[in-house]
Amino acid sequence: MVRGAKLIAVVAAWVELGIVDKLAKATEPVPVDELPGDRRAVELSASVLANAGLLDGDGEAVRLSPTGRRLYEQGELPSPKNLEWFGDLSRMTDVLREGGPVRDENGRSKVTRGGVRPEDTQRTREFLDMLYRRSAESAAETASWIARHVPAGARALDLGGGHGRYAHELKQRGMEATLFDLPVPADLARERFGDELRVVAGDYKTDDLGGPYDVALLSNIVHGEDDASNRALTQKLAQSLAPGGLLVIKDMFLDEQGRDPENAAFFTTTMLYYTEGGRSYSLRDVKAWYESAGLEGFDVIAVESFTLTLARRPR
Repeated sequence: MVRGAKLIAVVAAWVELGIVDKLAKATEPVPVDELPGDRRAVELSASVLANAGLLDGDGEAVRLSPTGRRLYEQGELPSPKNLEWFGDLSRMTDVLREGGPVRDENGRSKVTRGGVRPEDTQRTREFLDMLYRRSAESAAETASWIARHVPAGARALDLGGGHGRYAHELKQRGMEATLFDLPVPADLARERFGDELRVVAGDYKTDDLGGPYDVALLSNIVHGEDDASNRALTQKLAQSLAPGGLLVIKDMFLDEQGRDPENAAFFTTTMLYYTEGGRSYSLRDVKAWYESAGLEGFDVIAVESFTLTLARRPR
């Protein structure tokens, strides 16, 4: 744990000083003397990044390793815009004492709804762009699986679809895809895809969802809501489905002991920090939502980094 904390501290500092950006733009190794900061400090901290596989070099000149460059391009490394998240981690004692969400230095809650801050369009855009970059494989795999279990030309709803990649993948597989989300992400999806997608702006908690649909997808939504909200949302989606229609919930789910897999266990802390009632749920929780909505045939499809759960509206 100490080594991990030191690595994060070094990466964050290199990002904040602009060293990582400088290396990312360079085509050849950059002499350590030409990097921002104290030479000795840069040289010694470089060994940490080299050990982690993020940096290549001989001590006199360095460059991003292939792994480091890939992580940089995919937005997996800290950036100047998200470094405040590391500051939030230092407030864990306050969160444990008082409960979440985390508060800023002025005492204001940093709660978001699905990562969306309506008052900060630019921050929302950056967040959705990051999700778009990181979702290529998962969106393609999810859409491919759905396409094998619905009729050709199926009417598909991507609820809370944000950046639009999942809805676009559904359309690429011959479905009539509708993306439904809050006004700010809906506008950004229209910017990205133009007339390729049908985009509806609204609040899925209060507004009509349309339909009937042959399939509805909830991708990475339920972890941001409390149990009662997810139960109500599942019931609302069930009512929007055509007879025999399929509801697919994609997320990271915990086992019955609440400790595995690792990504779900650690992600639940993020939900503690930035939501009112979100968490990583178990498959047992999801099954209960489906059953309370009158859906049947509960099934689970485990993929490497996420899980698909599904059930159908009775015919």
